[in-house]
Amino acid sequence: MHLTNSLRTFKRKWSRLLLGLVTFVIIVTLGVTTFPVLSAMINAQVGSYPNGVTVLPTGVIVTPTATPGSTFERLTTGLRSDGSADANGAVATTLNPDGKTLLVLTSGYNRGYRDENTGESITYPVLDPTTGTPSTVTTNKVEWVFVYSVGNNGTLTKQQQINLPNTFNGIAWASDSHKFYVSAGIDDRIYAYRSNGGEFVPDAPFILLGHNSNQTEPFPGYDGGLLKGTPAARTATGAVVAGLDVSKDGKTLVAANFENDSISIVNTDTRQVVQEIKFFEPGSQVATGEYPFDVALMNNKLGAATKAFVSSQRDDEVLAVDLASGEVVRIPVEAQPNKLLLSANQTRLYVANGNSDTISVIDTRNNHVVNTFALGRQSERYKGANPNSLALSPDQKTLYVTLGGENAIAVIDLNTEQVTGRIPTGWYPNSVSVSPDGKTLYVVNSKGNSGPNPSGGRSTEAGKARNTTFRNEYVFALAKGGVSTIPVPDKETLANLTHQVDENNGFEVARRQSDRTLSSLENPIKHIVYVIKENRTYDQVLGDLPIGNGDPELTLFPEPISPNHHKLAKDFVTFDNFYDSGLVSGDGWGWSTFGRTTDYTEKTVSVLYGNGFTGLTYDYEGNNRFVLPALPNTSPNPNQLTVRYTTLLDPSGSSSILPGTKDISAPVGANDLDAEAIGGYLWDSALRSGKTVRAYGVVADLSDVYYSSSSSTPTQPDPNNQFYIPISPHPFKDGIPQAPATKPSLQGRTDIYFRGYDQKNTDIYSVNEWRRDLEAYIQENGTMPNLMVMALDHDHFGSFGNAVAGVNTPELQMADNDYALGLIVDYLTHRPEWKETAVVVVEDDAQDGPDHVDAHRSLAYIISPYTQTGQLISTRYTTVNIIRTIEDLLGIDYLGITDANARPMSDAFTTKANLTPYTAIVPGNLCQSPVDPNLVPACQNPDVMKSAAMPISHDKNWWAKATANFYFDGIDKLDAEAFNRVLWTGIKGDEVPYPTARNGRDLRHNREQLLALQQNKA
Repeated sequence: MHLTNSLRTFKRKWSRLLLGLVTFVIIVTLGVTTFPVLSAMINAQVGSYPNGVTVLPTGVIVTPTATPGSTFERLTTGLRSDGSADANGAVATTLNPDGKTLLVLTSGYNRGYRDENTGESITYPVLDPTTGTPSTVTTNKVEWVFVYSVGNNGTLTKQQQINLPNTFNGIAWASDSHKFYVSAGIDDRIYAYRSNGGEFVPDAPFILLGHNSNQTEPFPGYDGGLLKGTPAARTATGAVVAGLDVSKDGKTLVAANFENDSISIVNTDTRQVVQEIKFFEPGSQVATGEYPFDVALMNNKLGAATKAFVSSQRDDEVLAVDLASGEVVRIPVEAQPNKLLLSANQTRLYVANGNSDTISVIDTRNNHVVNTFALGRQSERYKGANPNSLALSPDQKTLYVTLGGENAIAVIDLNTEQVTGRIPTGWYPNSVSVSPDGKTLYVVNSKGNSGPNPSGGRSTEAGKARNTTFRNEYVFALAKGGVSTIPVPDKETLANLTHQVDENNGFEVARRQSDRTLSSLENPIKHIVYVIKENRTYDQVLGDLPIGNGDPELTLFPEPISPNHHKLAKDFVTFDNFYDSGLVSGDGWGWSTFGRTTDYTEKTVSVLYGNGFTGLTYDYEGNNRFVLPALPNTSPNPNQLTVRYTTLLDPSGSSSILPGTKDISAPVGANDLDAEAIGGYLWDSALRSGKTVRAYGVVADLSDVYYSSSSSTPTQPDPNNQFYIPISPHPFKDGIPQAPATKPSLQGRTDIYFRGYDQKNTDIYSVNEWRRDLEAYIQENGTMPNLMVMALDHDHFGSFGNAVAGVNTPELQMADNDYALGLIVDYLTHRPEWKETAVVVVEDDAQDGPDHVDAHRSLAYIISPYTQTGQLISTRYTTVNIIRTIEDLLGIDYLGITDANARPMSDAFTTKANLTPYTAIVPGNLCQSPVDPNLVPACQNPDVMKSAAMPISHDKNWWAKATANFYFDGIDKLDAEAFNRVLWTGIKGDEVPYPTARNGRDLRHNREQLLALQQNKA
């Protein structure tokens, strides 16, 4: 075995060396100023290459230094020599009025870093909000304000970095250039800083907005959201302050209360809230002013604020608020407005509409939209550019707009009202500022590639020295933001840069390009089963495959535990250069269901994960503020599946929120089934094309409400949770519906007996229910649906203490997930429809495990009669290619610019069908204690193939104790980096140190240290 692994390692090293050499030659051949196109790097791994070229796990390239004379640098903190504690989530820039100081604000994932010498958490004192001095309270979470001086030639020099525990997008200067304000996000306050001897110091008392309890404590209570004080307060969110602006005279500050649907008007001299104007209150019937995000203030000639403009993200409107009378005028704009910008003369307000790829122009004198600029290319049908910030040139003739989805800046000539070009940036730009002379742009982007976690060169032999760098290798902790200084290009250079942006994003490749293989399969493939799984890397599961670029030393779930994952890869196609585009479930489900994300998701998901799921809510799989907008407020038979949770808590309706069915994180076109509509989710496009759809557990995350059980018997009603839905092995027979549809277009197309996300449940139960429902569907309709979308999520792991059927360790839960997948393929390959069916499998993200290539590298399968080739495919593919392949096979329309520009995975297919049926292998560990012998009847059949049962080091009691402080009832609501360490130690044991990258050495924690690590959370 040692010799075999050494040979495989040797082959991997040479293959990577050859790949790097080929890529380098391509780049050099194409030249320094002409960056490589996607097609030239088709097999390149995700990562960084010469000349500032970076290949992303989204399938595109970024070239942030493509503009001649530009610079790009990470937001360095100096906290660690390896840079692993540098900043994530740069969201805002602002130049002071004299143009000499630039502030950069982060609102992202910046927590859990350790001292590289001692391994102790890097902590920060939390300031007392009344005195501005350090309190005795510390936190391991931090956000940053970076202070840069601006040189005469436009260069930036960092002068200071200020740490704050929480922020959310809002930062603004006072007009005297000596003071600035920062929104504190979930802490429901606004920080003030003033200049003092060349640096900025806290200017207390800070502004307390008064929604959360314990406002004067270093950390408040996180209970001040919209439902506070109502009968439905059990679901109350925390208060969150977002965008803000300050009047020219410096006396008035207005802040957007993102989770309270209001604005606070503040007297900056007294630091008191003088008025709160509420746009929406619980019980109201009209959706208006919800999720207010940014603020822009109009001032009179004396500099006093007279009118506030506020963007409402859910309601596609800007609210014009007369500050004297409190009168509110609603101004409809296009989809999901975010940042606002007033012209110098205050007659025009520019609005970035993140979901519709447009800019609305409002006449501020009469509060009407007078123009709308489309940011798409000529005749472009699809969306996804995600405009999210604006800046005007000093002469007011040019508007610059950051395009998060294109990794670029759009340049708009306001005289011609046309986009004149695009400038490349880093990954997901969030803000742009223009120097006072108009010659330089300052741009920040939120994230960068994660890289390996760990690299393949480490050693894991017992007794090796402990790794003393203590590097946090959680995927979010590795994704660093950056700042670019970009000279404004001339006309000729802008034309070249525009071409570069198009190449980087794949616009140079013809849509629906002729692909003989895929074209020939569009008719034979009539049915697709799309399975979305949870959180595993390639090396964790398939690192021990005899083919492919795997690292067996990182494999936690080898072939005996996951025999079907291994056999399906070997029998059909193995993808060893596949990457999940999302970092975590919050954005991963967007990539997995519509091939991209919204700007709302990009702005909130890193903050949500970074603050430990406090304040903001998990709004990405149907829930918004713990409410399912797809469900009505009333029903003749109110229960968990027919009405919203707020109605069950308060039948009077006085606690109802979020009128209508709109989902704040959904893409434009969602649930619009008009034949001419564009966008939405994969199933929306299928339905528009006349295809049939069936959903199983997809975007049905109700775990916090209906699946959380304090009982040790989750198959029984829970007296402590009247809304708990018991788990049933056969819910249809028992008459226990398990989950409602959470999207309007999936109403009536969802199997309500298929349980949503719940780690207490077993995937085998779910697949048995899928088979029952499918057979009933076939009996009624004569054939299978064209598109079936299924969540199969037990490889997420958790709830070990009360998991059903004895599936109560990670190894057994992986085996359960594995056998369920095998059963799906087994069943389908024995049906007559198999000759025209494909099973497509993807992980929504790969956040919970190590991989020697990249933290995004993961599992993907395409299983069909036309992929049963046993081939290894090393073409670089991502989640977006999965979406594109499904669309091409079904012959349905694209959803956005990402999938429209992506390549289908055509080299995985042949035109000759192999109809050999597949027989599922039973993981041997499912056939012995503690697993319920009734779970897998095939265990009793001597003719059924079974893998060898592996020794399992720890039982459910060990796992329940080791994870006692983790919360498993909601998606990702735990310290994932700490959980990864528990997984490693619990499966590999202390004799095999936990791997870390960078220097190849290892870090090992004993069980007591792991428990302490879990408890050390801010």
